[in-house]
Amino acid sequence: MSKSHLLSNAHKGHFDAAVQVFLNYSNSAPEFEKNEELAADAFENVISILESNFYLNELTISNFKKILDLKINIHKNLTVFIGENGVGKTSLLEAIRKNLMWIAATTRKKNTAGGHIDEDEVNNMAKQNSIGAYIDCEFRVGMVHKFKGRVARSPEGVVSDLKSELTEYRELGQNFRILNSYKNIDLPMFAFYGIDRLQKAGGKSKSLTLGKIDGYDDSLNSKATFGIFLDWLIQQLKLAKGSEKNLEIEDIKLQIQSLLEIKANKQEHPLHAVYLKLISDLKVKNTNYNNLQAQKTIQNLEVLFKDIYCNLEAIQLINEDDGNDKVAFKLETELIYLHQFSDGQRVLFGLIGDIARRLILLNDSSSNPFEGRGVVLIDEIELHLHPRWQQKVILILQKSFPNLQFIVTTHSPHILSTVDKSQIRIIKNNEIEPVILQTKGVASSDILEQIMGTHSIPIVDEAQWVYDYLIHVQNNEYESTEAIDLFKKLINHFGDHHPVISSIMNQIKIASIRKRLSKGDRG
Repeated sequence: MSKSHLLSNAHKGHFDAAVQVFLNYSNSAPEFEKNEELAADAFENVISILESNFYLNELTISNFKKILDLKINIHKNLTVFIGENGVGKTSLLEAIRKNLMWIAATTRKKNTAGGHIDEDEVNNMAKQNSIGAYIDCEFRVGMVHKFKGRVARSPEGVVSDLKSELTEYRELGQNFRILNSYKNIDLPMFAFYGIDRLQKAGGKSKSLTLGKIDGYDDSLNSKATFGIFLDWLIQQLKLAKGSEKNLEIEDIKLQIQSLLEIKANKQEHPLHAVYLKLISDLKVKNTNYNNLQAQKTIQNLEVLFKDIYCNLEAIQLINEDDGNDKVAFKLETELIYLHQFSDGQRVLFGLIGDIARRLILLNDSSSNPFEGRGVVLIDEIELHLHPRWQQKVILILQKSFPNLQFIVTTHSPHILSTVDKSQIRIIKNNEIEPVILQTKGVASSDILEQIMGTHSIPIVDEAQWVYDYLIHVQNNEYESTEAIDLFKKLINHFGDHHPVISSIMNQIKIASIRKRLSKGDRG
């Protein structure tokens, strides 16, 4: 590609061209002389493209689990998958997860593997017909640039051209590493929260560090839990108080001590370069800086959690009573320990907290890390939440993290009542059904019937009694012996002041007025 063509594409917002221009000016290339000033300008162009957009644009699946052939356009802000049990909603999230794993893995380290399609995940009919499975994802970076990848599994025992296509994922990860080595950049977040997210992680918790790349640690693990967030929060609270030693600095000191014991401080020693690097690292590490950063982190989290607890005053670390570290929410009138929260409270607290933690790590150069970009997958987003919180959770997530793309599944009409119809995808019979009626701002009962195909009134005898009695009212037979006996049954079941009884009484009044008016007309 000529210099003019490359510069034109970079100027138009093509991410890969912009990165190449930066590399050419940084290292020199045909038609490009090494120029630090132009390299810096090119770098800023790359970052402006990256920060303007990053989202999954399209998902195509063939023969993955129950899904035969399906192409889905994904909304850049929010996509909600709905459908009956067994249609493959979770499989859609799993399919996306397998692709995201490649981007996250190669961003962390060169030549690292991502997700694969296991043999038992290939659709059974496809296996019988010796057909493989694949998952294609198309992402958008910036306003114009698209990149694609494919995770595939070829059929067993036959020659096939079907294979994974991961080059663009690897190139993206490599570009992220190169850019971040030139100057600290904000990295996109990728995370998957499955239905086991309330479970406690097994085994001993590992030592926590403050490294940027740790924002990807277990982020796409299908069994990821919130235990690591709690450990991290306790560490941040300790650092904010100045009571936590910086584990990274302590580790560097131990390594330096080991090298001194073998006289690696001598210039002729083969590990002398390693020794000098560790000495340099130690100089730039600053415990006081980390303490100030932790204080800022806690302040940001307190602002974030006020959307859940409007009377929250502070997040505190309590350990004076029994020596065990506990996180507490100080409210206006009480102190609540995190372990005392209900499952629903802990799920919401943990979900928002873990997203915040990963954004803080991955966007460590940002003054507002919660404005970071990325893709977050959440299975059964209503998990353990009271209906009131189901109506809030999407709104809270979008307000708290305005630039993240959320892709979720749900069975809840309360969730859908806060979601625009353009963001809903109904999965049925391996197809996407259109959502015709608007859902945002609509009563949950209407969504249950019109969108989810379920009557808001259950099929039980008591509901039939109401229906039968209203037929008597409609036919002006509410004073008949049969109607009076039926009304007694209704009163006995619902009670005098139940809304159902109030509605029936209103219907009787209307029928009575009509009856009197009808007699007057005849007179």
